[in-house]
Amino acid sequence: MKKKAIFIFGILTIWVLVLVVSKNTYSYFSNSAVSSNNIFTAAPIFPGFPGSVVVNEINWVGSDLTGQTGQNDEWLELRNTTESSINISGWKISGAVVGTGDLNIASGIIPAGGFFLISNFDETTSRINVAPDLVTTDLQLDNANAQYILKDNSNNVIDTADDGSGNPLAGTNGPPKRSMERKSPSGDGTLGTNWQNASTHTNMDGSASTDEYGTPKATNGL
Repeated sequence: MKKKAIFIFGILTIWVLVLVVSKNTYSYFSNSAVSSNNIFTAAPIFPGFPGSVVVNEINWVGSDLTGQTGQNDEWLELRNTTESSINISGWKISGAVVGTGDLNIASGIIPAGGFFLISNFDETTSRINVAPDLVTTDLQLDNANAQYILKDNSNNVIDTADDGSGNPLAGTNGPPKRSMERKSPSGDGTLGTNWQNASTHTNMDGSASTDEYGTPKATNGL
């Protein structure tokens, strides 16, 4: 009889625990959920991780504008490969300035699947006709032995572009000039098989066959 009472008590205890647990709501990895009458909202902007942002296009060839302006008409594009916005404030790119320093990105957010364009000039004095996200004369893209390493604000390497040896892995001085475009999916940025010469004109001043090829802030040509 005593064993039976203990058994019944155990069953009742388990039943009470089930009822208590069933009245609580748990949420995992949702944008907005309720737990015990408290609302939790996931951050809409996330930190980066290796491969989440890539160096997507490099216009190391300059443009056909006259003199030094044409030589310095360089730009570099980053692409967010994820489905969430990424905060790149405090990030840096080594190899993209004169000497051994870094090109610093003071602030910036790249929307999901979006682009971040860094240019020596704004669209009024460049062959691009789209507004850059960052205009800085610190930008310098080498024509040989170039390698660009993108790092987050904790100095973690997010992406590497080009192999740092000899000619750039893609792009041509022409005529016509063509930027260096990352293929999709991105792949290892230090391998030439993952790069191509630009084959279309998007957000550029001209679209004739003799005009410069590039796709700043737009999907790369296929």
